[in-house]
Amino acid sequence: MRGQGREEKGLFPKGMILSCVILFLLGIGCVGMNLAAGPSEEKNPMGQIADYRKKEEKKKEAEKKKLEEQKKQKKSTDEKKNADPDQDMTEELAQKYYYQKLSAEEQKYYKEILKGLEDMETVIHVSTADDTKLQKVFEYIMYDMPTLFWCDRSWSGSKYLSENRTEISPGYTCTKAERDVRQNQVDEAVGQCLSGIDKDADDYTKIKAVFEYLVNTVDYDKNAADNQNVYSALVGKRSVCAGYARSTQLLLEKLGIQCLYVEGTAGENNEAHAWNIVKCNGKYYQIDTTWGDPIYDQTENPETNAGNNINYDYLCTSDEKMYRNHTIKAVTDYPVCDSDDLNYFKLNNMYYESYDAATLMEKMKESYQKKEDSFTCEFSNPDVYAQAREDIINNLLPQASQGLAQYYGFSRVRYSYSEYTEHYRITVDWQYFEYTGN
Repeated sequence: MRGQGREEKGLFPKGMILSCVILFLLGIGCVGMNLAAGPSEEKNPMGQIADYRKKEEKKKEAEKKKLEEQKKQKKSTDEKKNADPDQDMTEELAQKYYYQKLSAEEQKYYKEILKGLEDMETVIHVSTADDTKLQKVFEYIMYDMPTLFWCDRSWSGSKYLSENRTEISPGYTCTKAERDVRQNQVDEAVGQCLSGIDKDADDYTKIKAVFEYLVNTVDYDKNAADNQNVYSALVGKRSVCAGYARSTQLLLEKLGIQCLYVEGTAGENNEAHAWNIVKCNGKYYQIDTTWGDPIYDQTENPETNAGNNINYDYLCTSDEKMYRNHTIKAVTDYPVCDSDDLNYFKLNNMYYESYDAATLMEKMKESYQKKEDSFTCEFSNPDVYAQAREDIINNLLPQASQGLAQYYGFSRVRYSYSEYTEHYRITVDWQYFEYTGN
């Protein structure tokens, strides 16, 4: 006796198997018979089996051809990759600004180092012993690649002059396992940001949305961990200029917008700083997300009374305006940003070529009647600003505050204002409640 559950082949004669198949098919055929119609055309069970087999053979033949075609395509792809193992990397790097500024020889070193950094190799073999070129290429990679958040920008090397090569050991901020966990966190944070941006919006709208997202979700903090990379800003939500700038670059590149990371100095004390240059509608503009954050303004310039107002002076601005208080580190030649057509204050009717007290007073009245948090006026040059400033502070603002109090039924109100002399701008913060102080 055979054991139960074990299939034995050849137990039944072929005729028995065929009979079973015929009975099965006949049973199916009976379902469709019209018994009330009288005699009907007799079916041919053997013919049905033959048709079934032909269909199955054709189906198998089609699947076989499809599989052969897939093998051919894979072989072709593999051959291309073997012919140029850097093909995929080369296509990606075609969009990288600093990479394109290198010679063909330097681009080769760039790929060698980049591959090692992506794999977190402890020793990377580079086919040159030229320290100057190595330093330049490594720096360009860091400028181009905000994705390499696990690299701390440091490296040491051993040169082999006779072989014209160098073994470099990069500095990493975490292990591979930690990197993988953090990568998932970064991906999730990027997804959260981009999910709130219309993919069909124009480039300026996308740039402004990224600028505002980072300003509203990240706090400027010199003591933040990993504050030189995107992890600190996107996941930790606390960073410094490098974290803001690299996150701006990463998010805009995800949206298909060219964005350069740049470094230099800024402010009265010429402190080290990082910001971006973006391409919008075929033109280049300067953008400093860090300086758009009111928390940065409160930390570095408490006298401005910035409140919670986003500073739009540094959103899609010109070289002329940015370089009033920024100095770029010229590691290469940069695109000229000579257009002021995306000036936020121009686009939002807050920009004045000349000063007219009656016009400005009417604008202030409209602002507080709409119960806006603040009122801003920017002037085209220092002469117009100087003319307007004294009258605004000494006359217009006291009049406007009285008008606000009367409009809302207060006996007395308070207001504050901030001066941005480098940008010829004054911002007034309204307060919509009774002031009871001295």
